[in-house]
Amino acid sequence: MQKVILTGGSSLLGKYLIPTTPPLCNVESTFYTNHIPGLQIYSLDITNKSQVAYTFDRIKPDVVIHCAAVGNVDYAERHFVETHAVNVLGTRNIVQAANDFKALFVHISTNAVFSGNNPPYSEVSECHPINAYGIIKREAEQMVTGLANKWLIIRPFLLYGYPWPGGRPNWLVTILQNLSIGKATRLVDDTYWQPTYAGDCAEAIWRLIQSGKTNEIYHVASDEVLTLFDFGLKIATHYNQNQELIQPMASSELPKGMAKRPIDTTYCLDKLHGLGIRCLSVEEGLRVMR
Repeated sequence: MQKVILTGGSSLLGKYLIPTTPPLCNVESTFYTNHIPGLQIYSLDITNKSQVAYTFDRIKPDVVIHCAAVGNVDYAERHFVETHAVNVLGTRNIVQAANDFKALFVHISTNAVFSGNNPPYSEVSECHPINAYGIIKREAEQMVTGLANKWLIIRPFLLYGYPWPGGRPNWLVTILQNLSIGKATRLVDDTYWQPTYAGDCAEAIWRLIQSGKTNEIYHVASDEVLTLFDFGLKIATHYNQNQELIQPMASSELPKGMAKRPIDTTYCLDKLHGLGIRCLSVEEGLRVMR
């Protein structure tokens, strides 16, 4: 039986990694602020090195999937020191503990490590992040590749799905909530994304772990490239909601104080496809969710 520690089990991706766990794997999850009743889960502050060591010593993992992080881009812009402490220093604590048990360290990163000026981006493309979140996540990547003995870096792209109760909302949830009460939602129509169903991403991650590949970066995303406005229209259509409530806006109209977003960080997915892994389109993902 392969023992797996999933940090951030109460995250969106964590919610989908748990039920998609392959046979002969036993997953133990951690949480920080959002405890999930009925789930075998450990309280863990990843910035507390002694807590990390205690948790790892109890579980003695073969694999560590590291989802725990500050994931709000605008929060990171306003709280750089706190975000850095969690996403870099906390990640370092997890890497060092994984090394102690000779465990594979799987780091969940982001498309925000790219500037958006020269798509499509492959796994070997140069990283030039343009906001605090991207800068911090890129530093975490570099720390992982320099410190971890065995590692995989996974860069998902705009994950959507149903979060745990009390979990951080994603674009799908926000759009659906607004549509359900007849509230108009203005969505940017000049930046490009590859919305990816979190359950599909979770299955891809497990396949990558089971492939035996190590010390590699993988982009995991749907082939479909959309603006947020297009994504909102697809959600409204699929859930039989009023499409007129989904309204386009330019990124220049975003409120002041929000982090700068890259225009187009579209991925080249040849490396993922080469392993026979393809993620669902938005229509397929929404159909699976229902």
